[in-house]
Amino acid sequence: MEAQPRCAPFLRRRIVAMAATMPDSAFLHELCDFAEELAKAAAAEILPFWRKPIVVESKIDSERPVEESPVTIADRNAEKAMRALIEARYPTHGVIGEELGSVREGAEYCWVLDPIDGTKSFITGKPLFGTLIGLCFHGAPIVGVIDQCVLKERWVGVVGGGTKLNGTLVHTRSASTELKETMLYATTPEMFSSGTQNPMNRSLQKGMRARLSNDLLRGAHRCIF
Repeated sequence: MEAQPRCAPFLRRRIVAMAATMPDSAFLHELCDFAEELAKAAAAEILPFWRKPIVVESKIDSERPVEESPVTIADRNAEKAMRALIEARYPTHGVIGEELGSVREGAEYCWVLDPIDGTKSFITGKPLFGTLIGLCFHGAPIVGVIDQCVLKERWVGVVGGGTKLNGTLVHTRSASTELKETMLYATTPEMFSSGTQNPMNRSLQKGMRARLSNDLLRGAHRCIF
């Protein structure tokens, strides 16, 4: 029997429990459109700094596999712009932000924002970064956006409605039981703890393909509703 992801039963139960109170389709469509507005606002703050000289600061997060992480004015300005729109349109919604902290995170609706996922790629001129926007309803994701403003690629997913890339419905390819047919995406080997590096190396020796330094792309391939 094929092993199921540990989170799947939990998410299924939560979504079933939410079904009676889920936002109606019209409001869900409104929220999805608004998420794209947030992406546009973030892009307007990011693009002026693309491949331009920019001051880079370091922040330390002991919970990350790689504790040091860069941050720039583009990160902060993009998150400020998105938060301002949320406060103006949906002042009762919560916000959890990568750079500027959290407000009302226990709210019925809560936005999760990462203005630039892949800041190292951004500051080195590689278009493998992107803006991540999620909306949770009672803690479960219902809308998600991944926006790459340089390449003009945008993934938009909504629960029950699938995921679209620039307006075209997309899906994952059929699962394979052959290791040689699988692909591993990761930013850097340093992300893996010592306990997981050996199994990963054994998988690579058996033919699994790997692509490193992919920042945004690793997220895009796993965030299809």
